[in-house]
Amino acid sequence: MRKTASILLMILACMAASVRVPAFSGSQGGLPEEQSEAMMAGETEYSEEPVEEGLLRIGLSEPVTTMDIHKTSSEYMIPLNIYERLFEIEVDADGDTWLVSSLAENFTVSEDGKTYSFELRDNAFFSDGTKVKASDVAFTFARMLSLPGSVQTDFADIISGAAKTMMGATEVPEGIRVLDDSHLQITLSEPFEGYIYQLASPSCSILSESFVKEAGDDYGSCAEMTMGSGPYRVTAFSENEISLEKNPYYQCRENETLSASKVKLQVLPPALMYQKFQEGGLDILDTNMINPDAVNDLVHMDQYADRIVYRSSVTIQYLMMNMQSPLLKDIRIRKAIQMAIDRKGILDELYGGAGSLIDGIYPKGLFGFCEENQGWLSYDPEEAKRLIAEVPDAGKIPVELAANYQNSARRLTILEMIQQDLNDVGLRADIVSYDGDTMMYLRRNSSLMLYIGEWSADFNDPDNFIYTLFGSRGKTYSRSSNFQVPSVFARIQKARGIQDREQRMQEYADLERILVQENAVWVPLFSTEHLFVLGDRVESFSPFWAGWSSMYFRDVVLKEGK
Repeated sequence: MRKTASILLMILACMAASVRVPAFSGSQGGLPEEQSEAMMAGETEYSEEPVEEGLLRIGLSEPVTTMDIHKTSSEYMIPLNIYERLFEIEVDADGDTWLVSSLAENFTVSEDGKTYSFELRDNAFFSDGTKVKASDVAFTFARMLSLPGSVQTDFADIISGAAKTMMGATEVPEGIRVLDDSHLQITLSEPFEGYIYQLASPSCSILSESFVKEAGDDYGSCAEMTMGSGPYRVTAFSENEISLEKNPYYQCRENETLSASKVKLQVLPPALMYQKFQEGGLDILDTNMINPDAVNDLVHMDQYADRIVYRSSVTIQYLMMNMQSPLLKDIRIRKAIQMAIDRKGILDELYGGAGSLIDGIYPKGLFGFCEENQGWLSYDPEEAKRLIAEVPDAGKIPVELAANYQNSARRLTILEMIQQDLNDVGLRADIVSYDGDTMMYLRRNSSLMLYIGEWSADFNDPDNFIYTLFGSRGKTYSRSSNFQVPSVFARIQKARGIQDREQRMQEYADLERILVQENAVWVPLFSTEHLFVLGDRVESFSPFWAGWSSMYFRDVVLKEGK
């Protein structure tokens, strides 16, 4: 096992009526500092008042900064539950994923694969009692493109006329036509066979046009300025605690029962979250939010043996390499870095082996995962040394591993283990720490040399990975990979329009091989298992299909009388 004093210090610091279509199986807050430290030191006891029947209690690792879905690409816990989408993804008892209707009761696709016609269901209402109309859907997609600072443009930029809306020349893209209150058409600039699955993403949550316009810039900032048509509505919102209750106008779908009538979410540091769960103060414990050592303890406790729920994360962790950095311009160095990292050692030591190595771009569980592209990348430090020796002065040039010091202890430890591996093969690797905002600024300006990234499936299609990460010069620049091969960009763009599914998947597999094996754009690391532990009050729970920490509260069933 590879251990360093700094690893230990970091760990200690961290502690202070459905349309069914096969989907083809995608800062710590809390108590005041002195109280939190006292509880972690065992100097105080936590006492829980009697629990209100129907109340679901969930812990969060970080404050929620906004509930405006167009301003966040990660804070999905609240949007998943207060908004609805045209479609949703569900997981059946066999673990297979299905696309099911939500706001869209029916849909058709034109022969050329470009025009989608939707019929909305009649019983969809926002939490103020107003009906969801086709004009709300049109407004939502237009706002995704036109809102200054929108982080969701990728989910609407394929609509015909999107570019003009993004530039402010049109209010609504020409590709969106509202036929009446219940019918609309969306025409794409080019065919995209995976588009229907994209519409099930949290990014495509539907907003109320009138409410959002009235709220203005304050939309999503507080309970009074946030509204959707989902199962729940927000009743209280603060930095460290959020409360939700049932939307009185929400019509449950077939076979759907909202067991939890109210939900309380609290932001807690890892050690306090673990303690509070053990003492009955939380109903579900997300093990990604606590110390890895505590997770190891939990899985070996008899009392939790039948309360652990697993979901494979449709996620890939990777080490991005900036191909325009002087040292990394040489493909021999990039390939050496790929072979120098003991990925299995990291997975075994920090995740107890609960996961799988990934040798490309697409994780297991994603439609389009290509088994033929797996197994080629081996841990081979001797070959890495040989390649590095071929590059003059390679060992003298600093290799900077960027770290967000606000990341989890586990993420920081992974960086240290990678640093050690690179130093062992003759590179001079250093970890450079930044605060989160600075690191994001540098990443978007293509200024990071190497950093650990993670991408989770927003929708179940490989386009969500390859197009999002490598689909254009702008995308590779903003993620500090700086890959610059126009012919590959063109193929990724063209692949979206291939109507034959098998042919499209083959093209994505070929592109995966070109990017990772031939060009060594990054070091693919692994996917992991996501573990949740259920408290005494929970009868059952089905995690999000892609293994996110974010969850549908409707998928939690509380025990009767609890």
